[in-house]
Amino acid sequence: MHSIFNKYLITLSISLLAITAMAQRPQGMNPRGGEGPEEGQEAKGEFIKPDVRSFRLIDHFTFRDTIPVDTLSEGYQIYNPIFRESIVQNWAGNMGSAYQSMIFDEQYRHYGNLFYNSYGAYIPRPENITFYDTKTPYVNLTYHFGGPKRQSEEYISALYTQNINSKTNVGIQYELSSSIGLYQWQKAENQNFKFWSSHDGEKYDMHLAFIWAKIANQENGGINLGESDLEFHEFEDAKSVPMHFANSATSEINNFQLMYNHSLSIGNINVKGKDSTVTELPVSTVYHTLKFDQGTREYKIDDLQQFYQNVENPFYPNIYRDTVQTRDSTMYRNLTNTFQIKFNEEANSLFKFGLRAFITNDIMYYKFPGNYKDIRDENNARIPYYETRDTTFVNTAIGGQIFKNLGENFWWKAGAKLYFQGYRAGDSEITGSINSSFRILKDTAGLFANGGIYLRQPELSENQYRSNHIKWDRDFNQVKTIRINGGFRIPTRRLELSAGANLITEHIYWTRNGTPEQTSEVLQVLNARLKKHFKLGRIHSENDAIVQYSSNEDIIPVPLFSIYNSTYYQNTLFQVLHFQIGFDLRYYTKYYAPMYMPATAQFVNQKDEEVGNYPFVDAFVNLQLKRARIYVKFDHVNQGYPDAPYYTGYKQPNNPRSLKFGVSWNFYD
Repeated sequence: MHSIFNKYLITLSISLLAITAMAQRPQGMNPRGGEGPEEGQEAKGEFIKPDVRSFRLIDHFTFRDTIPVDTLSEGYQIYNPIFRESIVQNWAGNMGSAYQSMIFDEQYRHYGNLFYNSYGAYIPRPENITFYDTKTPYVNLTYHFGGPKRQSEEYISALYTQNINSKTNVGIQYELSSSIGLYQWQKAENQNFKFWSSHDGEKYDMHLAFIWAKIANQENGGINLGESDLEFHEFEDAKSVPMHFANSATSEINNFQLMYNHSLSIGNINVKGKDSTVTELPVSTVYHTLKFDQGTREYKIDDLQQFYQNVENPFYPNIYRDTVQTRDSTMYRNLTNTFQIKFNEEANSLFKFGLRAFITNDIMYYKFPGNYKDIRDENNARIPYYETRDTTFVNTAIGGQIFKNLGENFWWKAGAKLYFQGYRAGDSEITGSINSSFRILKDTAGLFANGGIYLRQPELSENQYRSNHIKWDRDFNQVKTIRINGGFRIPTRRLELSAGANLITEHIYWTRNGTPEQTSEVLQVLNARLKKHFKLGRIHSENDAIVQYSSNEDIIPVPLFSIYNSTYYQNTLFQVLHFQIGFDLRYYTKYYAPMYMPATAQFVNQKDEEVGNYPFVDAFVNLQLKRARIYVKFDHVNQGYPDAPYYTGYKQPNNPRSLKFGVSWNFYD
C-alpha cells in the first residue's frame, strides 16, 4: 500500500510539473514543440529562446563552477548512481544497496557519521547541488524500469526550475529508486527531495538548499549455502538461493540537510580588459555559510530466535542487549557556521592571485545505543526499553587559501586548515592543486597535480560503539595521511594519463568480526590510470583502466587491475534520430573483497574467499530525438559465460540477466 501511494503521489507530481511548465510557456511558443507560432496563427508577443545554464559551488561555496546541463546520450545507459561515481564497485548487486568503490582514492568518506559511508551516492550533499539560471522554465522527467515485474526495478525523477526574475532562481527535484531484487530479501528503496534557490545581485548573492533523503533496505546478509555442494549460480531460480536473514532484518536511514550561503561584495575597483573596456569589480567579498545536517539510522531484526535455532556458526556470534529482537538506533547532528573573507584576484593587479581566509565552528551531537532493560508490566508482559547515550562536541578551525582561478593557461590553489579548539584540536590539512593548458602542435594539452597532508582524530563512533551484536571501546591515535596525484591530459585526443600515491600511518580498518582496529604500520597505496577514447569512423571505444598496489592487502585490499570499456556504433537516422548501439564491460582481477556488515553498515576485511576475474557485460541501445533520450539495455547479458560465480562482493551475487529501459525528457517551455 505504501509503495502504491508513493507511485500515485509521484505521478500526480509529474503531472502538476508538466501542467505548470505548459502554463509558463512564453508567448509565441508553438505547443507542438516548435520555436514559433502554429500554422495560421500570428505570434503574440516576443518569442524567448530557451536558455538554461547550471553551476555548482566549490571552494567552501565561494566560487561558481559552470557545468553543462545533462542532455547528452553518451553514457546515458549508466543509470545506477554508484557507477557514475566509480567504474568498479564492491556492492550487494541490487540498485540502492550498500556499496564501496574498489578504487581506494574514490571510496566515500564522511567525517562525523560513518553510517553514511556505504550509501553516499544516494544522499545528496549541498556541495553537489546543481543551481540553475534559466530564461524559460526548465523541466526534466526521467523514468527507468527493469523487469521482471514482480522483482521490478524502478527509478523516477521530476525536476522543475525557473527564474522568478533575471537574478533569482528556484527549483525542486524529487527522486525515487525502488528495487525489489531478484534474490531473497534484498529490496531497496531510496527517496530524496531537493529544493534550491539562488540570487545573483549586484552586491548581495544568496544560495539556499534544502535536502531530505530516506533509505529503507532489507538486509539479507549475503548467500548462506551451508553444507550445499551447489554454487549459487547453479540454482534454477535466484529466489531459491538461501540467504542468512529472512524478511525481518532491515535498515533505515533518514537524513535532513539545510544550507544557506550568502555573500556581500565590499569596495570597488575599475579593471581594464584586453579590449580597453573598463569593468567595475568588487575588491573583496564576505561570506557566511550555515549548514545543518541530521541523520538517523535504525537497524532492526524482528525475530532473533529463528537465526540462532540449529545454527552452529550464526552470522552474529554475540547478543549483548536483547535476545528477542534487535533495535539499534543512532543519531548524528551537526550545525556548522563558517565566516569567510575573499580578496578577489581581479582586484589584485600586482600579484594576480586571490586570497581567502575563514573561521568555522561545528557543534556535533551524537546519540548511541546504551544498555537494555527488560521491564515487565503488571501482567508480566515484556516492555522493551533501550537506554541511549548522547554527547556533544564543539570544534573550531581557522584556515585560508591563495588561488588563481582566472587566466587561460595556468591555474593553482594552495590552502590550509587547522582545528584549534574542541574534540578535533590539533587536526589539520594542507592542500594544493595546479592545472595548466598549452599547445602541442595542433592539440591542446595540460598538466595537472593535486595533493594534501591530513591529520584527523578518529570519529567518535570509531572509538566507541555498542549495538546488540557488535561493540567496542577504543582510544585510537590521530590518523596521518599524505595523498598526491598528478598527470597529463590531451582533451582534443580524449587522453588522460595519471598516477597517485597514498601514505598512511595509524590507519583505522575494519576486521572480520565487525570491529575497528588501528595499525602503526606505514601503508602505501599506489595507482596508475589511463583514460582513452578511441574513434574509428563511427565506432567508439571509451576506456578507463587503473592499476593499484597496496603494501598490505590484509589491511587495505584492492584489485590489482580494473577496467571499464564502452564500445558502440554511433550514427544518425533521418537527420534527427541519433543512436548508439554497443556494450559496456567491467572487469577486475581477484582480490579479497571486504564483506558488508549490516549491523554497522561497514565493509569489513575478510580472507575467506576472493572475488573477481569475471567480466560483467551489458548490451545497450541509446536513442536521442530532439529533447528526449531513451535507452534499452540487457544487464549482465553474458550470464553463464564464463560458467563461474558472478559475485559483486563477498557472498553478494550480481543480479542475473535482465532487460531494462529508461527515458529522460527535457522541457524548456
